[in-house]
Amino acid sequence: MTALSDYLFWDVDRAAIDFERHAAWLAQRVVEYGRWADWQLLVRHYGKPRLAELLTGQRSLQPRAFAFCCAWFQLPPTSFRCSALTPFPPQ
Repeated sequence: MTALSDYLFWDVDRAAIDFERHAAWLAQRVVEYGRWADWQLLVRHYGKPRLAELLTGQRSLQPRAFAFCCAWFQLPPTSFRCSALTPFPPQ
């Protein structure tokens, strides 16, 4: 997966990334900041079911990334962990 855009790794050492151990982080990084070609690489590497599992479990997703994931995976918003969490529970 060395073909991923270099700018996705502005804050980390690219050589230290384990593509299996850091799969959830990488999927979130690509869906929020990556290009279409980066997304296609992830789909080929992890497969659609694994990406759905990784991204539905995220605590937060940017609104545009969240909407993309709902459409791409054809899942309702309530399937995503980030849609069920409220930052400040009612008192």
